Amino acid sequence: MRLSRRVLLQRSAAAAAIAAVSACARTSAPARPIPRIGYLASSVIDAPTQPLRDAFQDGLRDHGYVIDKNIQIEWRATEGRDELFEEFVSEFVKMRVDVMVSSSAVAQQAAKRATATIPIVMLLSSDPVDAGLIESLARPGTNVTGMAILTSLVTVKQLELLHEAFPQAMRVAVLTDDIPSGQRMLMAAESAARSLRIGLIPLPLRDEADLPGLLELATSRGADALLVPPAHFQIVKLRDRIVAYAAARRIPASYTSIGGFVESGGLMSFGTNGVASFRRAADFVDRILKGANPAEIPVEQPTEFDIIINLRTARELGLTIPASVLTRATQVIP
Repeated sequence: MRLSRRVLLQRSAAAAAIAAVSACARTSAPARPIPRIGYLASSVIDAPTQPLRDAFQDGLRDHGYVIDKNIQIEWRATEGRDELFEEFVSEFVKMRVDVMVSSSAVAQQAAKRATATIPIVMLLSSDPVDAGLIESLARPGTNVTGMAILTSLVTVKQLELLHEAFPQAMRVAVLTDDIPSGQRMLMAAESAARSLRIGLIPLPLRDEADLPGLLELATSRGADALLVPPAHFQIVKLRDRIVAYAAARRIPASYTSIGGFVESGGLMSFGTNGVASFRRAADFVDRILKGANPAEIPVEQPTEFDIIINLRTARELGLTIPASVLTRATQVIP
């Protein structure tokens, strides 16, 4: 059956009208906002912890995210003034960020107090169950998930390694943060020290102004070794001054693996592979942005631990690293 020219024109006009309406609807629909991450840090963005932040962004890129194109990051750093975390968290809540992320225990606590709905991803948290952030590693049960480290266990292993390398060191100064996680680390270190029959000199750091007095205390009490266990970024910020103290006193020191202590002239470090952990934490952000419930995402613990030794520093201090320790090192700086 042939259609008349008039009918054909009517049908063409109707089709054009429908197409125009559809196009108008598409162009007038509001664009979906790109996800926004609120990043909370203790140290400035160009601090020694920059490789960790780079690793987190690399992890996001692994999932196809491009900063400022299909994801945004709001950066906030307290520069050691942790009381500012409350202000930054409040700002993020008002912004309605999609996820908050941080490796700072203080920031995580502030975020948890401020919201029970915005997901919080721990880039690397210290003992989150003891801290009350989650109910269990297997099932967090709250709006918090991510990567966690049992810092007390790592501190014990770090002290045992220092003692194995330098059994002559009988009085070890331990520089920790004066926060609950630092206190738990110190208690674990004291228990291990009793088993090893060595003495500990606690150096609880409240803020960077305390550092000179604490180091003087270590000297006056005859410290012949220094331990810097997994620490808050406030200690990492003081890296160069801490390394210089050990060099001036010519004593062996073992540092947290986060913050580049050994690369900056420190003797040895032990701890989790922070770069791998921060990169892995981006997986949690991706899962949450795709609809996963943080309360049901199991918290993971790092599986990679590094021993880094600086032989140049050992020579300068007149120290010998035993073969039993050297052979287990993941990196040796000649």
